[in-house]
Amino acid sequence: MDVYALIAEITGEPDPYDQLRKDSNDMALGIRDTVRSRIEKADNPLKAALRFAVASNIIDYGARHDFDAMTALSDCLAQEFRIDDTAKLSREIDSTAGLRILYLADNSGEIVFDGLVVEQLLKQGCKVTFAVRETPILNDVTMKDAVECGIDKICQVITNGTGCPGTPLSSCSTAFRRVFNESDMIISKGQGNFETLSEIDAPIYFLLTVKCPVVRRNISAMKQINVESISGSGEMILMKRSR
Repeated sequence: MDVYALIAEITGEPDPYDQLRKDSNDMALGIRDTVRSRIEKADNPLKAALRFAVASNIIDYGARHDFDAMTALSDCLAQEFRIDDTAKLSREIDSTAGLRILYLADNSGEIVFDGLVVEQLLKQGCKVTFAVRETPILNDVTMKDAVECGIDKICQVITNGTGCPGTPLSSCSTAFRRVFNESDMIISKGQGNFETLSEIDAPIYFLLTVKCPVVRRNISAMKQINVESISGSGEMILMKRSR
């Protein structure tokens, strides 16, 4: 983390990614109603919401301001989950009234689509707590992003007590770890959360796109599948951690 502190010191900006996160959120908010409409019309709205959320994980909102985000998302949705444990997730929700879910957010922009997943979980009677970073780091979401995108209006939002990418439990606050340990289900969004939680024995569903060879190898080993079946070029994954 010293590198990011050094960047902030050199630039004189305590949060060098602040404008990037705002631009990302604004772009996603601009298409939220369209995406919500598609989700509500789907045969399986929860699965549709999950697919939009994970598809948004590969879009770099801040890099370009002239691309068609809706088209980009639609292109992503043309592919199925390479690993798909949606049925397991749905069965757990159906079998437990008032399931307590901890949703671990990842990046700005895509937080808008995470919110659409939360809406579907709430409709199914789940109790959702949404977790963000305590302090800014890269384009990871903070409480400020959650408020800008209205997540605080639909569910409880907490911070994990750190300014680290992902969710390194040993560095997280006692309050966050208590919520983590008491949750019936944890939905872990993005590679950073996967990298910090893949070895933790907990009821975790990982929701991400695979964008690096290390994650590709780890997922293949965890699911005991041929490593060649995942290229690491953006495959969409929804997988339950084996305990």
